[in-house]
Amino acid sequence: TLRLLPYYRSYLNFCKTKQSVGYFDFLKFKFGINKRYWPAHKNCVISNENNIFVGINCLIGRPGNYIQGAGKIYFGNYVQLGPNVGVLSCNHDLYDQRKYNLKQVVIGDYSWVGMNSVILPGVRLGVRTVVASGSVVTKSFPEGFCVIGGNPAQLIKMLEKDEFIP
Repeated sequence: TLRLLPYYRSYLNFCKTKQSVGYFDFLKFKFGINKRYWPAHKNCVISNENNIFVGINCLIGRPGNYIQGAGKIYFGNYVQLGPNVGVLSCNHDLYDQRKYNLKQVVIGDYSWVGMNSVILPGVRLGVRTVVASGSVVTKSFPEGFCVIGGNPAQLIKMLEKDEFIP
């Protein structure tokens, strides 16, 4: 047990900079057993964990979520995904299905993606973007502070920046 004490100190430093995870999950990550440093439900499917970057206090590993990190995916701080959300960062080439088109996905700070939504490759969502349940996001909304929804997702409402509590 005393041999794990230096790891506990690094665990505390890790929690200050990333997000709080269980000590044993941290040890699995530190020893290379787990590749991810954020918690995920057992029914959450995550591929290419090395290409997924998660900010502090994110809730992205919900039941039924599918996060495909073949391209790069960046989750800002305090991002929340509802259950059964799909985030895709690559797609098959239209003419040769053996090739993949990799595109990065960026989801801004304090964004919230509702249940059963899908975010497709190349999408950039700005700060405080709310995605309505069941939406298919095919294009970017980099300005943020908005509510989007539908299939394909469209702007529903702009949010007042002054109303948010810092």
